[in-house]
Amino acid sequence: MAVSVHLFSGFLGAGKTTAIRAQLGSFAGERVAIIVNDFGEAGLDEAALSEDEPFRITNIPGGCVCCTAPEGFVDALGAVLEGGPDRLIIEPTGLARPQDLIDTIRRCAHADALAMAPVVVVVDPGQLSRVEAEDDPETRTLLREQSEVADVLVANRCDLCDAEDLERFRALAGEVWPAPLAVLETQQGEIDRALLDWPEGEGPRRRAGSRAGDHDHAHADASHRARSWQWPPDAVFSGRRLREALERALAGEAGAPLARLKGIFRSEEGCVRLEIAGTALHETASAFRRDSRVDAIVRAEDEAALDTLGEWLEAALLSDEERRVDTERIEIVLPDGRVYATDRERLLALPDQVADVSALIPNRQGSAARVSALFAELDLPPTESAVVVAGDGFASEAVPTEVLSQGVLLHSMDGAPLPEGKGGPFRLLIPDDASPEPIACANVKGVAKVVLR
Repeated sequence: MAVSVHLFSGFLGAGKTTAIRAQLGSFAGERVAIIVNDFGEAGLDEAALSEDEPFRITNIPGGCVCCTAPEGFVDALGAVLEGGPDRLIIEPTGLARPQDLIDTIRRCAHADALAMAPVVVVVDPGQLSRVEAEDDPETRTLLREQSEVADVLVANRCDLCDAEDLERFRALAGEVWPAPLAVLETQQGEIDRALLDWPEGEGPRRRAGSRAGDHDHAHADASHRARSWQWPPDAVFSGRRLREALERALAGEAGAPLARLKGIFRSEEGCVRLEIAGTALHETASAFRRDSRVDAIVRAEDEAALDTLGEWLEAALLSDEERRVDTERIEIVLPDGRVYATDRERLLALPDQVADVSALIPNRQGSAARVSALFAELDLPPTESAVVVAGDGFASEAVPTEVLSQGVLLHSMDGAPLPEGKGGPFRLLIPDDASPEPIACANVKGVAKVVLR
């Protein structure tokens, strides 16, 4: 039976450790393991939780498990699972992006032995006010991203905040789409135990292609019709077919133009939010990881267009055959759909090889080709961004092409092909100094595709 994984996320000092301690008693009689990611070396969260032994505590100090320490996290997962726990609780550092951690769990070697439970995100309403007062855009973005991942969004320390703080939290919660399964206002991390399990028809319990149903839009004259579709988290869409379907719907080819559409999809190019508003299709990256879903609205007399749209969305899903990739080569996909394939022999023939990648990126080993040399050899047209896709289906967020060009593709170790255990056959690494901003795909194992946009 798969081990339930409970992720408690939230910004620094929001009360994650307190919330975990408040839940430990509800798991009486079960073998519970806890992985703590303290950002510093002192292990303060580990010490706090250790007061509640005999729960097993594994600490990953000194780095963030979603960026600088993902391999240590996967190793810790393996060690924890050897102990045969019934449940696993994970507390990442407050600087972590929970969506990255979810992606790591879903693609790691232990994924089949793990089952994600609803993600709990803890927010201190007082912090929201302080971030606004200090005009801190980076923290504001992180708080929003963490909230977007929440299946259970918790306002903690409500006894210590004022009415304005609570209103700011309620505004944040109201802006999150899709809405969390539950929004709580509490203190001392108190959370109803029932909220830590999926309700029927949500998360991994959602059946493929299940539909929430169509309903009248909220107009007094019922002049519009709305319909919603949802797919389980393991359903993957073709990004190209999905965009083509929505462009056709925008143009009215379904029988009538859509009045409005917003959706979040897991595609082979990553998790994206697609919206039709006015006369344009808008696309942005999404932190949401619960499933794929879309809401569409048409005029009541055009309801048949929703049936056509539903058929197009189903057709955009990737088949099992399409999801299989050849890990012995890398596909470079251009915006117009053309594909260039390269293999290890081609990478070895590129100029300006990096014999020892540790000279560029400390603590990494192997020989590599420069991405810039590959792009030059293929004589690619200018593009703005790229998504890096791994053979197991993982897709990074978009990264500027000029940043990606500063990276390297590891292809060899000790003169032999890069082994799978080291991220082979091909592994992308981008130096930290390639961008002043955090890099979305600085370390991608098993690279199979680069999609240029």
